Parts: sequence; structure tokens; C-alpha cells
Amino acid sequence: MTLRFADGLPVLGYREVADRTLAFAWHWHEPTFRLTFTEHTPALLGHVTHLDCLPRLAPAPDNLDWLDDERIRAVLDHAIGLWTRKGEIFRECTG
Repeated sequence: MTLRFADGLPVLGYREVADRTLAFAWHWHEPTFRLTFTEHTPALLGHVTHLDCLPRLAPAPDNLDWLDDERIRAVLDHAIGLWTRKGEIFRECTG
């Protein structure tokens, strides 16, 4: 696996939700992911914070109309999965 970066942050994974692809970029040394759309603008969807205890989505104001309960759940589920596997992801990374 090759590590990719978005705005200087390592992207640990991607997820398609409702026909849009999201990138999950990790804020180094913080239990937070920055979420961006890969093909749509405005790109910033928001941040998943508190991954070390009770994860929650802090949405960006520009994309509130896209979010609904099902999409929020999909985003949080994927973020939690990536967070629990981040050590494994970095061990498999080739650069």
C-alpha cells in the first residue's frame, strides 16, 4: 500500500457514501480525521473527532444539506474502523 496525502495529512482510507467518495485524512497525533470529498466542491465535509472515546462528526457548514442520519452513520462507522486499524495500515505502507 502507498500512503497518500491530502493537504499534508496522511489519508488512511476512502469510502463511497451516496455516490460520493470521501477521503479520511488523519491529523497526526490527534484522534481526529479530516473528511473531504474527492470529486466535489466545496471539498471539506468536516471532521470526525474524539476517536479515542466517543466519536462524533463536526460537519463543515457548506455541506450540511448532504448529511443525513444514514450518511453520518456510514462516515462514523468507517472512521472508527480506520482508527482501530491505523497501526496495521502504517505497517503495510510502503511509502
